[in-house]
Amino acid sequence: MRSIETTPGQFTRRTAIKGAGALAAAAALGGAPHKVRAADPNVIRFGLAVQHVASLDPALNVQGEDQDVTRQVYDAFIDPPYGTFDLAPKDIVCEAAASWEMSADAKTYTLTLREGMLFHKGYGEVTSDDAKFTLDRLRDPATASPYRTYYAAIDDVKIVDKYRFQVVLKQPDPTFYASALIARAALIVPRKAVEKLGAGFRRAPVGSGPFEFEAIDIDRGVILKPFEQYHRGKPQVDGVEFRYVPDSTSRTLGFIKGELDIIEGVRLPGWVGETRGQAPHALFDFTRPGSQNTVSFNMTRKPFDDIRVRKAIRYAIDRNGFKEAYGELYGDVWGINPPEYPGGFTAADLPAELRYDHDPAKAKALLAEAGFPHGFTFDAIISARDDYQGIMLIMQEMLRQSGIELRLRTVDHTTYHTECLHDACAFPMNSETNAPVGTLMLQSNYARDAVVSANGGGRLNYSHYGQVMPGIDDMLAKIMAEPDIDRRIALTRDAELQILRDMPAWNALSLHWVFARSPRLDLGFKIQASYAYFTLGFAKFVA
Repeated sequence: MRSIETTPGQFTRRTAIKGAGALAAAAALGGAPHKVRAADPNVIRFGLAVQHVASLDPALNVQGEDQDVTRQVYDAFIDPPYGTFDLAPKDIVCEAAASWEMSADAKTYTLTLREGMLFHKGYGEVTSDDAKFTLDRLRDPATASPYRTYYAAIDDVKIVDKYRFQVVLKQPDPTFYASALIARAALIVPRKAVEKLGAGFRRAPVGSGPFEFEAIDIDRGVILKPFEQYHRGKPQVDGVEFRYVPDSTSRTLGFIKGELDIIEGVRLPGWVGETRGQAPHALFDFTRPGSQNTVSFNMTRKPFDDIRVRKAIRYAIDRNGFKEAYGELYGDVWGINPPEYPGGFTAADLPAELRYDHDPAKAKALLAEAGFPHGFTFDAIISARDDYQGIMLIMQEMLRQSGIELRLRTVDHTTYHTECLHDACAFPMNSETNAPVGTLMLQSNYARDAVVSANGGGRLNYSHYGQVMPGIDDMLAKIMAEPDIDRRIALTRDAELQILRDMPAWNALSLHWVFARSPRLDLGFKIQASYAYFTLGFAKFVA
């Protein structure tokens, strides 16, 4: 395992901006980019910010970059209008589904699949049996899907006929479609392929989407080819190559030199402006509000079992420091969900003691009360991915000012997620993008059944909230049983307030995803808000 030790005082907001400038300066000097081959002008070359593939099984991929790939290989049941998070039922796009409807009591969802829709590699027609298999697999504890909590509300999936099926919920949920049937984990897999390939399905995916998996190549990454029989029409490009290029400089150079058509941008201070200067014709796609960056206290580890320590760290963090550093990439968060979400808190909504405004003196007083008058030192690991490392290094500097020394060990992104999901992280940060449904963050990060374990189970509850101390599970159960949308939002706000009081974890900031794109590449829609991935099924190259 490759790791990098980072010592306190090594990083400041100023050095972050200088680092981004140095990156662009290297581009001007023509540094050596990631190895590339002679390009087919009609193949999309997409640069991703991680070392290698983890899993291309949509039920098991927690690495966001792998989801860039799976979004092309599989169909979702339904989706918001592309490039948006518009979840108004009347505007929902039917993808694999020809139609869908919710019962008046919000307990039964009936979906009808498109007839004649085919899986890749000769696995036959997509049927209700595959849809049922997909959903049952997601909610089966044996699958150990990190998305299982989103499907816990399902009581049964009933096949009506070859193309029609019903999802019956245990209780009314008028937002289920928006959290569990759109593109993320709810991507249809063929029963026959999963049963035949077993664990091999993770690296040999079979779906019904616009692109078909071809190979994983050591130089070219994941190679996809157009699916000739795609039910919405064959893509206009000749394929997609997802190149895993974790080094920010190499990825940026590859884009500036035209060796990559689109890249996952570097979410570090100054990068967008510097790259614009080096590639003035480049297009930049921002997804807002972007990722929610949850920092958790593993309360099974001392001293994070002490609420005074947790609150001290929270008071040591300066929102304005993040805002100053990240500029146009930054978004304020005051509660658990961002203010852009229905019911999301603004500063004015919260009492002063739950806003946790920056207060180093209060942080030091709480530490002294907890038995740390001179502060303390602790160790944590962090992903080498730009956004993870940037946020944590900025926090490292902020914590020093309150007498807390954070010693970081940096590992590659895939290793980081693996370690955290196996409960090896004391102070983990997770970047997560959700549809604007307030319960999703509660379910994935704060519910008892999302607690991580040494065997790799759970979801993103790295704090063990609800396990080592009372949590919000009773409140969450009440929310999920409430059929009225407005009442659900009010109850969700109550749960957020309880989390702010207990401080097992907090949402440090929204950080908008950014993609740099060649003006030659037309996606077929405008990116405004979405997960950190989107379909390329409508993409084409233009003059």
